[in-house]
Amino acid sequence: MQAITRGAFTVVVLSAVLSALFIACFDPARATGTAAAPAARTMQVKPRPTVRLTVPPAAGPFRAAVAPAQSTSGSTSGSTSGSTVTAAQAAVTRVETESVPMPEVTVTVTVTPRPSPSPSPRPIRVGYVPQRGAYGATSTVRDLEESGQAGRLTHAVYAFANIDPTSLTCLTGVTRPPAPDPEDPDQGDGAGDAWADYQRGFTAAESLDGRADPPDARLAGNFNQLKKLKARHANLKTLISIGGWTYSKYFSDVARTAATRQRFVKSCLDAYIRGDLPGVGSRGGPGSAAGVFDGIDVDWEWPGEEGHLGNHVGADDRRHLTALLSEFRAQLDALGAANGRHYLLTVYVPAEPGRVKTGFDLQKLTGVVDFVTVQSGGRHALREGTILR
Repeated sequence: MQAITRGAFTVVVLSAVLSALFIACFDPARATGTAAAPAARTMQVKPRPTVRLTVPPAAGPFRAAVAPAQSTSGSTSGSTSGSTVTAAQAAVTRVETESVPMPEVTVTVTVTPRPSPSPSPRPIRVGYVPQRGAYGATSTVRDLEESGQAGRLTHAVYAFANIDPTSLTCLTGVTRPPAPDPEDPDQGDGAGDAWADYQRGFTAAESLDGRADPPDARLAGNFNQLKKLKARHANLKTLISIGGWTYSKYFSDVARTAATRQRFVKSCLDAYIRGDLPGVGSRGGPGSAAGVFDGIDVDWEWPGEEGHLGNHVGADDRRHLTALLSEFRAQLDALGAANGRHYLLTVYVPAEPGRVKTGFDLQKLTGVVDFVTVQSGGRHALREGTILR
């Protein structure tokens, strides 16, 4: 009897355990006495890797929904009803359907703006200011202003600086006129006019602004008049032109080697850009002409063939001119970087095609200089007193 009783008790216990397990698997709400939401957190449903190409309308935040479990009555040892299984399967199906988020498609559109046309460069109008104008032989800086031409110019070129025949540097501090015979092969040797450049005191009647140069001023002459002209015309740039017809004799010598080019260019920048003029009485001195000139104009007449009688000519003048201009460009740029500005470099080119071919590599020159001044009508602009346009 005790054995039967123990056997019956064992069957009842096993039935209760199996019933509890069955309810826990198919009806967790009844097993735990909680709502369905926690059951959803314990159910791990992996979303299907489905990619759809349609973009659905915006919706609220996604929620994984589970159908509420059917409420059943009876003991825990009872079997599960078909309605409970159907509800669980529906919940799983709904979770699988709603747990697959629609992919977000991001489209990046790169729009390349159509470039606007570059503005036309400002027309360049160059006027020559002759060194001998200080004596009234030709026009003066004041004449340039009173004629109204100064307001039309973009650049004023002061002509000319010479080359020292001995040191092969820019010649400064010398007052000696050229030889009177234009056929003299040494006409320009050692010639210059420091008196006209920066030493001569202009009277009030001669001066651009009606003010005489003080006797103790470090800068007077044409250079001071150019500074006054620039003060009236903020956009006007001034250049010192080296060479010209009479002073081109030694260009071939200064351009021949790297050493001669470097020495020559440095001497020109020292005198006319840094403004270190030779001191004569109260005039000149270190930095006395700083700010007068904005750049250098190279007027070699002519590389590769004779211009003025007696000019030195070399077979490699064409190549050496390019190298000389490149040296000017390098030293001007280095000085400009230190001073926070750009210094101009220009070159004077003949109008005759044969001379251009012989002495000027235009393709290379245009990549070095700021602009090229072309000979006007086969005549030198200064001789005719013309303004290049």
